[in-house]
Amino acid sequence: MRTRRAPGTNVSVEKDMEKKARPSRPPHCPNGVGTTIRSITPRCGRSGFTLLEAMVVNVLMVFLAMLVSTAWSAFGRPTADVVARCRVTHEANLAVASLAHDLGGSLANHDGRIGDKSRLQFVGRMQPANSQLWLCFDGGPNPNGLADWGTPDTVISYEVQSNKLVRWDQNAGTAVTIARDVDRLESTDRGHEVELKLTFKYRQITRTYTLMALDP
Repeated sequence: MRTRRAPGTNVSVEKDMEKKARPSRPPHCPNGVGTTIRSITPRCGRSGFTLLEAMVVNVLMVFLAMLVSTAWSAFGRPTADVVARCRVTHEANLAVASLAHDLGGSLANHDGRIGDKSRLQFVGRMQPANSQLWLCFDGGPNPNGLADWGTPDTVISYEVQSNKLVRWDQNAGTAVTIARDVDRLESTDRGHEVELKLTFKYRQITRTYTLMALDP
């Protein structure tokens, strides 16, 4: 359809108005649809790290590792040592308590705690190979006051088996584990007394306890 121009109308003004009314088309899009293509100018500069920067990073990493190692030595190791020391002390207390009962003058079993004073009294000890402790307690209906090291007497022995301090009742044939983490037992006769050395070892902790027991 053609539009008629009114007389006196400026042709150039009408053309300018038509151009303004039309939507502008982006470059390189003949249909007026699509995205505008921009030219990307590459950045000036360099990529990656220099040798000096890599060396600085390595030095910082080594310094950080040293700090972590120092912190572990200051806090981690003492805590682990405290746990090991507590365990060794606990096992030593159990061993000393059992030995003190048997070296107290009478049998620490139930039979030794009842009856008259002459029943199951301590009458002798031996230290076979200086690595065991044997204790003899007088028994029978008529105790003779001598160490018979057999029936009717009761013989109690202590020795280390598989890092355990074992108390063995030879008459009853029963064995009881008294303490663990025991490295060795040393028993030495000192005349009227016996010297006992118990060495405990757990992880990096090694402790030796010395007991001196007088004969009753």
